[in-house]
Amino acid sequence: MENWFFARELHIFDFLEEVRKMFGRWNCTNRKNGTYTFTTLMRRYQEMLSINEYKSIRMRVEASTEYVYTVNDGPRRFIIDLKKKTCSCRMFQLDEIPCSHAWAVLKNKNLTADAYCSELFKPETVVNTYDVPVDPLPDETEWNVPKSISDEVVMPPIYKRPPGRPKKKRDKPLQELMIGKRRNACGKCGRLGHNKGVRVIIRPQ
Repeated sequence: MENWFFARELHIFDFLEEVRKMFGRWNCTNRKNGTYTFTTLMRRYQEMLSINEYKSIRMRVEASTEYVYTVNDGPRRFIIDLKKKTCSCRMFQLDEIPCSHAWAVLKNKNLTADAYCSELFKPETVVNTYDVPVDPLPDETEWNVPKSISDEVVMPPIYKRPPGRPKKKRDKPLQELMIGKRRNACGKCGRLGHNKGVRVIIRPQ
């Protein structure tokens, strides 16, 4: 795990250097993972594809046209269009890999899932994405800095420090704040919005 709290305490140059090294590590790791992946998709998406294939075992397929099919999944039925790569469950469009209903159709037609998976999830795409390396930076003593740059003095911005200890935690958006937010409940009556230390008077209507 990256030591973000350590990097945030550094000066701007050292901070940017830590970020550069971090991107270099990510680049190398992702390129290596793509090179040594021999499945249709990268590991995470290959697992999703395998789970969907397993779920499709007992589904019944009914053909409407060459590309449009109805899949009966228990009491429910779904419509799959292989040409448009869509399913009425919407998971085919959302994940961009065959959902369990699309898998049932592919097995019914003796087709593989390769042509129906997004190119973004394939090892070849990952290798090409991270093919450009993040070159290391030479030691500061070896830099060839123009005199016009080295003589320039950069002053800190005009900034008035607010009172109190500087905060280190980021400002969370409202969606994150709402997740896991607990509401007070009374231990006696079970109603929300107060605890048992507060007396609540319920007046008749």
